[in-house]
Amino acid sequence: MLILNIQRVFSLRGVQNPYPHLVKIGISRPTAWNLLSNRVSSIQNKHMEKICAHLNCTPTDLYEWFPDKNTLEPDSHPLRSLRRDHTAPEYEKMLREIPLDKIDRIKEAFAGLADES
Repeated sequence: MLILNIQRVFSLRGVQNPYPHLVKIGISRPTAWNLLSNRVSSIQNKHMEKICAHLNCTPTDLYEWFPDKNTLEPDSHPLRSLRRDHTAPEYEKMLREIPLDKIDRIKEAFAGLADES
């Protein structure tokens, strides 16, 4: 099953309550609630674009794939890239615990990533 998991990307961005963010970018309150509750079977392109612009991500980042029990899942299947690791650490907590002398290494790594884009 392919689902839209907006909550996951907001969480990775450090946003624990995404509802006001969705409303602020112009998504109606009922639609925002439905999107966050996974009560949608489709999403309007204008909403997808607003969300991706706000989160600095692509539509692919917002989807997650859970194969059915009867689905063959070859390693080469393109949907496999949408299987998400739910054991990812809490990044905000991890950053708070990094020793201060290691922060410069992180800044250098991010500067290198910015140079690549």
